[in-house]
Amino acid sequence: MGKKKSNSSNAAQLLESSTAPILEINYQDPLFTVAAHPTKPILISGLATGHVICNSYDAEKLEETSKAKRDEIIQLETQAYELGKLPHVNKSVSQSKKKWWKIIKDDQEEEDSLFVGNWKTKRHKGSCRHAIFDPLESSVGEFVYTVGTDNIIKKAATETGKVVGKHNVVKDYPNSKDSITKLCHSTSHPFLLAGTENGHILIYDSKNLGTGGLKYKVSQAHDDAINHIMAMPTVSAYHYLSLGSTTLAHIDIRKGIITQSDDQEDELLSMCYASDHITENGNDTVLVGHGEGIITIWKNSKNKFQDQLSRIKVNKNASIDVICPTMNVDESDLVDSVWCGDSEGLLHRVNYKRGKVVETRVHSSGNKGKYGGVDEVGILDIDYDYRLISAGMDSLKIWSNRENEEEDVSEDDEDSSSDSDSDSGSSSDSGSGFDSDEELEEESEKEEGDDDEGEEDKEEEEEEESEEEVEVPTLIRRKRTNISEIISKPKRKTIDINKLTPSEQPEPTDEPTTTPKKVKEKKLTTKQLRNMQKHEHGIRKFEGL
Repeated sequence: MGKKKSNSSNAAQLLESSTAPILEINYQDPLFTVAAHPTKPILISGLATGHVICNSYDAEKLEETSKAKRDEIIQLETQAYELGKLPHVNKSVSQSKKKWWKIIKDDQEEEDSLFVGNWKTKRHKGSCRHAIFDPLESSVGEFVYTVGTDNIIKKAATETGKVVGKHNVVKDYPNSKDSITKLCHSTSHPFLLAGTENGHILIYDSKNLGTGGLKYKVSQAHDDAINHIMAMPTVSAYHYLSLGSTTLAHIDIRKGIITQSDDQEDELLSMCYASDHITENGNDTVLVGHGEGIITIWKNSKNKFQDQLSRIKVNKNASIDVICPTMNVDESDLVDSVWCGDSEGLLHRVNYKRGKVVETRVHSSGNKGKYGGVDEVGILDIDYDYRLISAGMDSLKIWSNRENEEEDVSEDDEDSSSDSDSDSGSSSDSGSGFDSDEELEEESEKEEGDDDEGEEDKEEEEEEESEEEVEVPTLIRRKRTNISEIISKPKRKTIDINKLTPSEQPEPTDEPTTTPKKVKEKKLTTKQLRNMQKHEHGIRKFEGL
């Protein structure tokens, strides 16, 4: 007997975006870390074997070839649908049997120059645990820092891969059996931070990595392994946030812990700033991913990061292993959103101001992982052109940053005006017809109607459509029917909602058309009106009823 799909899988299909990858890289050995160059199409990959790989990709050509192949597939499926050979034209990226994006197997260089290997080296004994690019403005992206289970931090030139500095951190451990888990670099000063499995944070001078030695040390910032370290550039070059076990800590690398949060009774796995709080607004708003599948919102201005202020449910069946900002401050919806990846192989775009998931993408589904399971999303990054990069231990995907125009391929032109505001990047709200965020928030505060009244309204919709002889080829088309146009035109027949229930007065049958003013209609209750609005997604409100 087949395994029943989880609720999260069903929800992912409903919210799935039509945005597809432009590049997929499958790795022969487990992938542990990925870093995207801040200004160039360059990727650094760290493997469980200790190898570090540097690749370049032609993003624009990948976008063009991917779009051309997708258009070709949609055209063929549309023709097959018109001939009755297919039940529908597939719009889902995850459910598609044909992949139109570039797929690289075993990290091999391609002859078409769309994916090029710059260099590959055995950098660490054991595994490579973490890799980051140099974020300093004077040398942004020129160097890459890596650390492995061999307890050696290495600094190498991005262009050549040549090591220019290294430091063995074993002598800096209080316990020699400790190990580095995470790296972080200041955006303004040569401070390189390393978090350990025992909860310590070690700080080095990145310009003198080989000779400088330990510069600062914060002991026992957490009771367990450091899961994340994040700089606070608008506060101070010496101030950082760290996650470990079930707490969030605000530290000064010179003085130690400033504040440590209350015990959250759930492991805190990842964190990031909102996009408009990275380099401004005092690094005030922080979003944290939890082991129980939620995101919590923290504000320094409210309670000094002492406790979470609110929470957003994302996926109760999975942990939120990684989270990152969209980095796009030009679009209002994206500036208020963050990306997060979970242990079920799903990617979620969460609008934290609206408190909901607004878009989902499928990094891995079913038993597609190399070892028979889902490729859990443990790595997220944003490339130089705001493309999302997602990775698990088996594969890496670079997602398109272009909007898709194939959404309405099977719809008539007459509906194009009502759908002009819909977008592939907001699939959870597709067809909702909300004119503004304020209306959406107002709608979300209303109570849900009874199921029996919902069925009654559904019958009313079908009755209205049959009277008006509107051709409805698909279920999606029925949802997009504009009731306001039917009601507002006086030349058409008005449908009385009371005829759906027994009435003492017989319905007049000799009058083919009546104007709305002459028909004595019973006023709709608030609950009935709300249900009509709920089941007809294309209409926000009915005026005059």
